Amino acid sequence: MITYKDIKNAINHKLDVFDVEINSRDVSEGFERPSFFVRLENSKRSGDGSQVHKTMNVQIYYFPSDRYEYSIEVLEIQERLEELFDLKLPVRDRLLNIDELNTDLIDGVLNCSFDLEFYDGRKSDTIIDDLNCGEDFREKYPIELIKELDFEKVEE
Repeated sequence: MITYKDIKNAINHKLDVFDVEINSRDVSEGFERPSFFVRLENSKRSGDGSQVHKTMNVQIYYFPSDRYEYSIEVLEIQERLEELFDLKLPVRDRLLNIDELNTDLIDGVLNCSFDLEFYDGRKSDTIIDDLNCGEDFREKYPIELIKELDFEKVEE
């Protein structure tokens, strides 16, 4: 099963080609320039008994070397990021689809974002096994059973 940590490690591994520091601490704590910050946002998860559907947005922030003169440097990094995160992201033994890659320059910081969406198998068949156990399943996963509805006929 692919974890969020696996995805972030795969992104950081791709960013290693830049030979630029990849920060994991909060921006407010300070940092060296140039540097990258990587965040996974808006993750959603749904699933059924056998698989999980996950979606998320990846945000890569690039802080250029110079806070005031950065135009050419940012364009070069932007182009390389667009090539690097073009179609697929290798994560462990899988290739995840990269959708809607966007880049924006806001207040001198390059923001590269894209969406990831994938299906993954569950760690085990425990939910399926639990489904076959009847009462034990209802204790472990509290659910409300559907009851018969009795409708009364209303006289007009």
